[in-house]
Amino acid sequence: MSVVNANPFNITKRARNLRAGDRLVVKQGKYDRPLVLTGIAGTAEKPIVIEAEKGAVFTSGITLKKHNKRANLIAMRREAAGNYPSVGQTADEAMLAFLHCRHIVLRGITFKRCWPTAVYLEECQHMTLEHLKIREGTIAIGANGTTTRDITISKCDWRQDVSPDNRLWNSIPWKAVHGSRDTSGERVDPKADFRALDGDFFRGWDIAGNIVIRNNRISDAFNAIHVFNRVDRLGEDVDPKTLRFNAGRRSSANILIENNMFVRIRDNAIEPEDHAWNWVVRHNQFNDCYRPFSLELQRAGWIYIYGNYGWVKNPPSLHTTDRGRTKSSQSKLGGLQKNEGNIYVFLNSWYYQTGKGIFPKGAIGRLRHYNNAIGFGSPEQARMFGETDALPVALNSGASAHTADSLERHFTRQWDSDQFDIIFDGDIAQDENFPERFREIGFDLGAASKGGAPGFADTDADIPDLTVNPSSPAHASAIAMTLDLPDGTTHKIPEGLNVGADQADGAYDDIDALFGFLPEAVSIPQAEEEPPLNEQPDQPEQKKSLLLF
Repeated sequence: MSVVNANPFNITKRARNLRAGDRLVVKQGKYDRPLVLTGIAGTAEKPIVIEAEKGAVFTSGITLKKHNKRANLIAMRREAAGNYPSVGQTADEAMLAFLHCRHIVLRGITFKRCWPTAVYLEECQHMTLEHLKIREGTIAIGANGTTTRDITISKCDWRQDVSPDNRLWNSIPWKAVHGSRDTSGERVDPKADFRALDGDFFRGWDIAGNIVIRNNRISDAFNAIHVFNRVDRLGEDVDPKTLRFNAGRRSSANILIENNMFVRIRDNAIEPEDHAWNWVVRHNQFNDCYRPFSLELQRAGWIYIYGNYGWVKNPPSLHTTDRGRTKSSQSKLGGLQKNEGNIYVFLNSWYYQTGKGIFPKGAIGRLRHYNNAIGFGSPEQARMFGETDALPVALNSGASAHTADSLERHFTRQWDSDQFDIIFDGDIAQDENFPERFREIGFDLGAASKGGAPGFADTDADIPDLTVNPSSPAHASAIAMTLDLPDGTTHKIPEGLNVGADQADGAYDDIDALFGFLPEAVSIPQAEEEPPLNEQPDQPEQKKSLLLF
C-alpha cells in the first residue's frame, strides 16, 4: 500500500492522483478550498483510504450569519418562481465532493462551518464514511444519482446548530426554516428567516440504494436522514417480487438505519419521500425529536421499524411567541399510500411528557402496528389518533367511518383490507381512550390492545429509563407476530416477548438476521477497527439498556 501525505498546499494534486490501494494522510492544518475528486477508484480488495491527522480541519470559513443571507435569498427566488422555498439544491457546493468515484474510505476528518455542504457524492459506489466530525452546515452528507449505491456512514457526529442555548430547538420558529405560503401562510422573510438550517445529516436524491447509516450521533438539526425518491417507473401491473434489486425502479431501496442517536431534531429524523422499499430502522434512540418519522408515501413497501426508543420531555420552541409546530408526535403521514408491501412498526418504546399522539392525522397504507409500549405524561390529553373527542359513538369502521373522517384532524378509521389495510394489536398505550373508547368511535383495535401505563422504570428522569421489569404490564406480554418479507417468505415471532423495545439479551438476534435484502456488509463480522487519526466524535452518555456504540 502506498502512503501519500497531503497538506493544504498540495492536497488537490495528491488526491487526484490516488490509485487503488493508496492511503492519503491529510496532515494537520486548515483546508479552506473545496476539493473535488472525479473518477478516482479503488477496488474491493484495495480501497483508497483518505484519513486525517488530529488538527486537520476542512472549513469554508463562512459564518452562519453570512451564509444565511444567501440562503434566504435563494429561498425567496424559488418561491417567486412557484417552487417550494428550499435550499437543498445547492448541496453540490461542498468542501469535499466525489464524482463518479468508487471504493473509497473517508475517515477521521473534521468539518467546521462547511456551508452549505461538508461531503457530497454523485454517481458513486462503495463509499465508506466513518468517524467524521461535522459542525454546522446545511447538509452534512449529500448523495445524488441513480447509480449511487453501497454507501456506509458510521460513527460520525454532526451538530448543525452549535449555539449554546440550542436556538434551533428552543427559539427559532419552524416556519423561519422551512415555512411557505402553503404551510405557514407567510412568504420567505429575507431578513428574519433561517433558511441556511433547512437541511439534513444525510440527504439523497433518487439514489439506487444499499445504504447503511449506523452508530452516528445527530443533534440540534432540522432533519436527519432524508431521501427523495421522486420517480417510480415500475408499471402498475408488474409484480415487484419478481424483480431483482432495484430493477425498473428509480428509488432508494435496501436502507438500514440502526444504532443512531437523534437529539433535538426540529422536524423529522427519518424521512423517505414518495417511494421507498426495503427499509429497516432499528435500535435507534430519539431524544426530544419533534416528529421522528415522516412517511408521506406514494408507493412503498417492506419497511420495518422496531426496537427503537424515543421520548419528548422538552418540547421545541419553548422561548418564542410563535407556537407553530411545537406539539410533538411520532409520525407525519400523507401521499397516496398505494403501498405494495406492509409497513411494520413493532416492539418500540415511546414516552411523551407532552405532545399530540402517535398518528395525529392522515393515513398510512398497509400499516402493521404490533406490541409497542406507549406512555403519556397526560393520558387525558394524549390524543393518540388526533382530535377524536367529537367523533360519535357507534360508527363502524370501514366505508361509513371513512365518509365521516377529516384526515386533517385525526387518523383514518378506514382500516379494512380493501381500504388502507391497517392492523393495530398488542400495543399498550397510556391514552385514557385506548382501547375501548377508540373502538366505540370506529378504530378497529385488535383484541390484545391494552390501556394503561406500560410500566417504564423511570419516566421522570431527564433521560427517561424505558426499561421494564417483571412487575410491569409490558413484561412478557407481547402477542405473536408474522412478518412478510420482500421475497415472499414469512417469519413468525412467537408470543412472550416484552411489549416495547426493552428485551432480554439475544431476543432480537433472529429478527435482526431476517433481512437478506440488506447490503452484504451488515452480515459480515466487523473487524476490530484502528482508532481514527483525528479526534473522536463527542460521545453521548448511555444507559445499559440503550447502548448504541
